[in-house]
Amino acid sequence: MRDRDIQILWISGKSYKFGNKIETHKHKFFQLQFFLSGSEQLHLDEQSLILKTNHLIVIPPNTFHSYNFLQNSTVLDIKFNISPSFYEIISPIQNKKDYYLNSPSSLLLLQQLQTSATTSIQNKEESWAITLDTLLKLFLLEVYQEKVQYESLSFIEDSLYQLNESSKIQPIINYLNNHYSENISLEVLSSTFHYSPSYITRIFRDAIHMTPNQVLQKIRLEKGIQLLDSSNYSVEYISNSVGLSLNYFSKYFKEHKGETPTSYRNHKRKKIESLILSEDFDLSLEP
Repeated sequence: MRDRDIQILWISGKSYKFGNKIETHKHKFFQLQFFLSGSEQLHLDEQSLILKTNHLIVIPPNTFHSYNFLQNSTVLDIKFNISPSFYEIISPIQNKKDYYLNSPSSLLLLQQLQTSATTSIQNKEESWAITLDTLLKLFLLEVYQEKVQYESLSFIEDSLYQLNESSKIQPIINYLNNHYSENISLEVLSSTFHYSPSYITRIFRDAIHMTPNQVLQKIRLEKGIQLLDSSNYSVEYISNSVGLSLNYFSKYFKEHKGETPTSYRNHKRKKIESLILSEDFDLSLEP
């Protein structure tokens, strides 16, 4: 019996020596690489990436790639297939080429996956396949959840890397991210950071082509989406908890998402309900 949403084809914790190369190739399945140690240079289509310890990448099917190892390295390598319905849920993971994982929950799931693979091979357990499939599913959902959690800052991340002004606006953005539920005005920011309101507006526009208020509303929207996804709170409660009125939150949400918060929640839950764990999977064993 295998999981209906994800099936591991091959899993390995393999060591490579400095200078080892894997020539350009592609395959019809997904490939996940997680670096336990060392580093590699990965050529993915026309892009070049450097992956180091705790870096994760998911290579989609039919994507040309090659890599060479810059150090002695140990890599957890998983090749797997995903159902279209499950991929629709976690597809935002592909929007970013690689991730640095340091959250205890993600690392624990990877450790369980690696340990279960080793134990299953040694003991020849009958349930090994469904166990590994399910652990990988939980891990990918965890990575997706983390991406959603930090989505509120991702729309300015790339800009900040290029800017000399980032040292000035980054603390303000952090403040907005930590105080989004409060009544924040330009005057409040001016008093907190000792810049004039006009100067704050200018450095935001110059850096990311947005005003501080636009950034704040974007953060509030993303925080609201997180609560819609992960809680049963009413839309009014969620609106108030992110610092907006029900009417404004609903209007702003529809302008940016194309549907009301209630419609979004119902649509998302239908997707999640379509995830089917194998009927043989013991929920009491879920990490």
